[in-house]
Amino acid sequence: MTDSGWFDGIRHVDALIPDLNGVFRGKRLSVDEFAKLRDGGIQLPGTVFTTDITGATVSFEDRGWLVGDPDLLCRHEPSTLCPVPWDEGVAQVLMSMYTLDGEPFFADPRHVLASVLDRYREARLSPVMAMELEFYLTEYDGRALAPRPPRSPLTGEREWGVQVYGMTEVWDFRDFLGDVERFCREQGVPAAAASSEYAPGQFEVNLHHTDDVVLACEHVFMLKHIVRHAAAAHGMCATFMPKPFADRAGNGCHVHVSVLDANGENIFADDDEAGSESLHHAIAGLLETMPDCTALFAPGANSYRRLVKGAFAPVHQSWDVNNRTVALRIPAGDAGSRRVEHRVAGADVNPWLFAAGVLAGMHHGMVNRLEPPARVDGNAYKQQLPGLPETWKDALDRFAGSNFVRDYLGNDFATLYAGVKEHERQLFEREVTPMEYQWYLRRI
Repeated sequence: MTDSGWFDGIRHVDALIPDLNGVFRGKRLSVDEFAKLRDGGIQLPGTVFTTDITGATVSFEDRGWLVGDPDLLCRHEPSTLCPVPWDEGVAQVLMSMYTLDGEPFFADPRHVLASVLDRYREARLSPVMAMELEFYLTEYDGRALAPRPPRSPLTGEREWGVQVYGMTEVWDFRDFLGDVERFCREQGVPAAAASSEYAPGQFEVNLHHTDDVVLACEHVFMLKHIVRHAAAAHGMCATFMPKPFADRAGNGCHVHVSVLDANGENIFADDDEAGSESLHHAIAGLLETMPDCTALFAPGANSYRRLVKGAFAPVHQSWDVNNRTVALRIPAGDAGSRRVEHRVAGADVNPWLFAAGVLAGMHHGMVNRLEPPARVDGNAYKQQLPGLPETWKDALDRFAGSNFVRDYLGNDFATLYAGVKEHERQLFEREVTPMEYQWYLRRI
């Protein structure tokens, strides 16, 4: 969107930049201050990209990147300027970070993705991408020990059953879903469909595909913001935690990807349901690099509670056609729409880093003409297949030691990301949990 007629009534602009976790950082600007951002940029400390999930800054003084917590330059992305429909008189815009010399700052996830996309441009290839995002509506006020499924706005009955694709749930929450649709329309987010998912209070929203991969990531980021605010307006809490309930389905973020050549033709297209040779090379690259990138796809402690057998979340390096038990699924459809669906990531993923890891793996496979293993025959959960890292520590160790990651995403970025996440992991491991008190306090 651009600042046309609707901008006349704007009093403030929320200038937003996503950190490594995809959490909003930034400033609320007056209209005069926004003019400064629009005309030249504003300054923020580069340490916004060394914040952990709690908002605390992780020190990297020994690396020399950010000694003295210096300010860097933030520029707005003009196409992201839009009204905030839940906050009258407010607009929002996304920013990217640069050095004071105007060079892309290595830690900004948008620039990490851009560096991977440069390799596609050099090969005259254009990825096409769309993401699907799952979330829970819950009742949670911060005082209860855990969230609960919401009550139906129509009947007052608390959601309780598994109603995958249930229309009653869509009808019951139609006012909330209507606000999501309206907010998406006003902010230019191309939401395609909403459906009830595999647990009480769980929904999925699909986004349209685009050959602007950075834009596809912006759509995910903005959709999360929209869903949270729409839920709050209806007295609920929306969460994108990968596994908010131990005994229920997790929240995933699936991405569908194809690749166009210089003539706009899908190089994955083939009459064979398993796709073209290029698609097979891409799949082989994704499978080979999947353990190295698991720390991107599953970035937090709760992420690994989702990656369990039989829960519609993949736990193996596997692929097949029209099979939701595998990590890489080739959806059924006509030859021209051949694509790969990557199903590993949870809804907590940073979309720019998710896209960077996926596209890097595909490029690696296509450039090196790798060949994938045999397709899975049947239920992948019941087979002995190469697995993904099972713990956060294993995933971080694999990420930090990966030459592939450092080549495609940058050595400094890999060091910074691994360091921030290792700091988070150690904080989490030191926490004494309620279950430990239940088990041990009075018994040993």
